[in-house]
Amino acid sequence: MDKIESDVTYKYENNIEIVWNGLATFNVFVDGNNVNCFTHTVENESQARWVADEWLAMELEEEKLRYADAY
Repeated sequence: MDKIESDVTYKYENNIEIVWNGLATFNVFVDGNNVNCFTHTVENESQARWVADEWLAMELEEEKLRYADAY
């Protein structure tokens, strides 16, 4: 595994950023506010990007379903 010397930030629409610390921790920011975090062991930066993308897609889908139930 290549050592990451600093945090890696993945930027998404709607001012969402997921920051990976190079190990297993991912912090989720919306408009600069830390709103969530999760851990997932990854081997490299491309795996970290995939994990961040998948986590966000799952969260957005859950949010869409949660609001769909209200109607």
